[in-house]
Amino acid sequence: MTRVAYLLKKFPRLSETFVLGEILAQEALGTDVVVFSRRKPDDELRHPALAGVRAPVELIGGESRPDPWRELFVEGESSADLIERLGGLVRELAPFDHPRLSSLFGEALYLLRRTRELGVEHVHVHFATEAALVAMMAHELGGPSYSITAHAKDIYRSTVDRDQLDMVVERSAFTVTVCDANVRYLRERLSPVVSRRVRRLYNGIDLASFAYTPADREENHVLAVGRLVEKKGFDILLKAVARMGTDGVRPRVTIVGQGDEHEWLVATADALGIEDQVVFAGALDQDGVRALMREATVFCLPCVIGEDGNRDALPTVLLEALAVGLPCISTPVTGVPEILADGDAGVLVPERDVESTAEALTGLLADARRRRELAERGRLHAEQAFDGREAARVLGRWFAEVGGPVEVAR
Repeated sequence: MTRVAYLLKKFPRLSETFVLGEILAQEALGTDVVVFSRRKPDDELRHPALAGVRAPVELIGGESRPDPWRELFVEGESSADLIERLGGLVRELAPFDHPRLSSLFGEALYLLRRTRELGVEHVHVHFATEAALVAMMAHELGGPSYSITAHAKDIYRSTVDRDQLDMVVERSAFTVTVCDANVRYLRERLSPVVSRRVRRLYNGIDLASFAYTPADREENHVLAVGRLVEKKGFDILLKAVARMGTDGVRPRVTIVGQGDEHEWLVATADALGIEDQVVFAGALDQDGVRALMREATVFCLPCVIGEDGNRDALPTVLLEALAVGLPCISTPVTGVPEILADGDAGVLVPERDVESTAEALTGLLADARRRRELAERGRLHAEQAFDGREAARVLGRWFAEVGGPVEVAR
């Protein structure tokens, strides 16, 4: 059995339910998992499902950042081969002028030592950012193979270093990304040889935890869930709700999440005169979100592409809403049309279009038959495309194919 380490920026993290679900699914298949968290997790709510994780979680460096010199000459293996590899890697990475390069070397040397001590054969990383660079560095220094799941902010933001992205993907055993739209984007931007390492694997969800409950829903209740940041488009939702009011339609709106735009969104609701219709519920764990998804009439996530290019790729909350039979409205951004089956399993409206969003909400709230049709199609599509057990089997098979004796590419 391959022993796999997950290398993550922070674990656990409330907003990254897909990581928690993936680890649980791998453990259910029998994969031997350990988790390395690069940073101490935030003081926030914890999902109840976290209690089911059997994997040990280790904070890299403990309470302090790992010292590369200590790792190299005190804790680590200061062999001539390792020092030679390290020198070559420093020369190779120096031109990138990464502001935290020495710190990343400390993490890589720590990871190299601990994966050897724990018998880890493969490292998997979520997000092609610094964690992927650390995994690559550890591999180049003689550590285990690694793979990456690329999402959105790590590939679409204008600040992404394309050469660095090309390097970490090229040296990975494989790189997963979460939707076909991402695959097309990466294949257009990575070098041709490197782009062939990219595979699509949808994030799956535990369908049993999101039971299909289309009946006995509240009337006129719109639900939105996500971090309160630009790419979620919650300001468009608020403006659409205000527009609906001019036609005498006044839905109740619940927005779940926290983030940098909280105060601005509250002020926006006040300025639009809809503050009595909108509840900002703050952060909730999965049980709380599930309860609201089983009660609401319609789910709305009007995703947009941010000014810096950031966007959602495959929003997990849309998968969850489909599974429970909650009719969805969203936009054709990145992988969202794949979630909503190009409009067959949900309603797609143009990005940043307040009028179309208001019309879609008004129409669905008034049409129970249409909601039932979408609920049925949505659940069927979730079962066919987003079953977490099947995604876990595929990923587990890929782990098994690459895990084993360490071979460092030259």
